[in-house]
Amino acid sequence: MGGSSLRPSMPSRPVSSISQVSLNKALPPTPGPDASDLTTLLIGPKKRRFKVNHTLLCEVSPFFQERLEDPFHSQTVSLWLPSESPAMFGLFVEWVHSPETFRDYLDNAIDSAFKKGEQTSLDIHWAIIHLHLFASQLSLGYLQDASMDALQDLYLKYDWDVPPKLVVYLYTECEAEPATRLRRWAVAMVAFCLAVGSQLKLPDQDSTSLDPNQFYALFQSLSEFSADYAQHMECMRSSGYDVQLKNPQLRIPENEENNDGRFFGFRECSFHSHKSEVGEGPCPLAGQPAKIPVLKEQ
Repeated sequence: MGGSSLRPSMPSRPVSSISQVSLNKALPPTPGPDASDLTTLLIGPKKRRFKVNHTLLCEVSPFFQERLEDPFHSQTVSLWLPSESPAMFGLFVEWVHSPETFRDYLDNAIDSAFKKGEQTSLDIHWAIIHLHLFASQLSLGYLQDASMDALQDLYLKYDWDVPPKLVVYLYTECEAEPATRLRRWAVAMVAFCLAVGSQLKLPDQDSTSLDPNQFYALFQSLSEFSADYAQHMECMRSSGYDVQLKNPQLRIPENEENNDGRFFGFRECSFHSHKSEVGEGPCPLAGQPAKIPVLKEQ
């Protein structure tokens, strides 16, 4: 998605000539929606075509309603989003059509990618990151939070560390507001990695990226990253947490401050859009299958 804002373009080609397109081959296919109420979206520079339920899509966000329900055009129009990722948009379409089962779908996609190999998992890794950014730009809180949880689970499954190039991407190619929760999570991951001091395990095959000292170079070149890191470390110190133990991959099942698990993981709403509203209350996503329990001492 990059860091730019959504940039739609309206192609002149009629939708009657556009056929159904499946998702990226690395992802499970999305079930076809009711053909009686479909609109076409063209995604990415190569105009990958997606058929989406028109009513559901317009209910999701005013962004789509304003562009697809033009009162000055009686003919159905299609929408082109040239800067978006087709792999990401395939996940988004699944959420639009089946929001109740989306987390199960995403978990299954991650499991399937895990079985196929690390490159396939890397593909869905970037699709989930782009999905979070896309949802953030559209102010879709639930989708932001579900994708954030899925990203944590993916990193836990592989025991990955955040790669320096992801930090560079979040701080140089993404707008600050849509990327704020990804940045906060990435900073916490970097802090944990540097505190543990082990060799990095990254979600790619680039052996030249294994030196943790690269993060110190980024502190010098990325002032916002450096400031966010300093703020995070001060928060950890003032709260009495040991950064070597507090793993951002782990979500403790309760938000209460007196939960002993907070010394080993992060409250499940720590990187959610509703963090400030929930406080120590239950997470609105409670009951979703991706919570990682932290074992407590007996």
